[in-house]
Amino acid sequence: MKLSVPFIPDPDYAGFLAARSEMLSSLYFPLDTAIPFDARVKLCGVADTAQDRLARLLSPLSDVKKYILMNTRFVPPEVYMDKGGLRRFLDTLSRLAHAVGIQGIVVSDLYLLNALDRTGHDIIPRLEAVPGVNTMLDSPEKLFSHLEMIGQTRFALPGRIIPDRSLNRNPDRLRDMYTRVKAAYPDMSIELLANEGCIYHCPFKPAHDAHIALSNTGLVREATWEMNRTMGCHAYFSTNPHKFLKSPFIRPEDAIHYRGMADSLKLCGRTIGTAFLKQCIRAYSARSFKGNLLALMDTARFMADRINISNHALGPNFFKTLTTCTKECKQCRICDTIFEQTAEIKPVGLKAYEDIQ
Repeated sequence: MKLSVPFIPDPDYAGFLAARSEMLSSLYFPLDTAIPFDARVKLCGVADTAQDRLARLLSPLSDVKKYILMNTRFVPPEVYMDKGGLRRFLDTLSRLAHAVGIQGIVVSDLYLLNALDRTGHDIIPRLEAVPGVNTMLDSPEKLFSHLEMIGQTRFALPGRIIPDRSLNRNPDRLRDMYTRVKAAYPDMSIELLANEGCIYHCPFKPAHDAHIALSNTGLVREATWEMNRTMGCHAYFSTNPHKFLKSPFIRPEDAIHYRGMADSLKLCGRTIGTAFLKQCIRAYSARSFKGNLLALMDTARFMADRINISNHALGPNFFKTLTTCTKECKQCRICDTIFEQTAEIKPVGLKAYEDIQ
């Protein structure tokens, strides 16, 4: 399977991707603007992503599809009504599309999609509207509802969809999704999010996404990291580290099991940095990783400094074991047992002074 990966405007990383372009399905990245369209916390204002520089770094990747992230959960209501502001954004997107080609946008807010359509901008029919993974499309019916709404606009239907990450651990439902989508839209690709590493059917996610969007409006201070550390997923995993194994990640070695259920894998972790992304791309390209599994995860990577889960020791039966269990953890010790057999808790210690510098 090919990989969809984040693009970061770093010359070394761009060169790394260009050397591996044949294994890339697509690139995805935001355009930094005053309007908070991205579904990640905006901490430092507008970044240095000048259009000419971005186009120059993307030019060696001309054959790889590119998608602009506009996947925030919501924007301030006045943004929906600001046709001038939205047209200016689309003008920027249009210039980049002319320079390097842009396949479409990734969107989770259909109010925003309709607002963009109402601008009448001439680039819209040339853009796919791809539902973001945080729309949590966990059934064909939910997907078809989204496609119907997209079909009411001038945007093109998506060439790919990303089912909710929970289906990674439910092959029967995933296979049904794949079969029904291919029957209705034979050319539509199915892509799976591989390395998020968050809680299975995370109950914090709707509120978490909303808090990110709210903080990006500037109306409140950003507090999602502290909330997760003390009351959310980080607190949960810190108390129950074995429950990470229930998370619907896909190990590099297990990608082969998704043939006939998916066409490509999506890697995340763009806020962690290029060294992390390079490691993930190498591992998933090779379909093998002998290090700490937590080092490949986005959400759960915070545990990697104190816990080592030997990915190699999980063995070839891991996929079958975790996709055929009941998911009713109260009566089950599968994850506990696997964690005890493969994980090492690292001792807490202080770094030497020379290691901190």
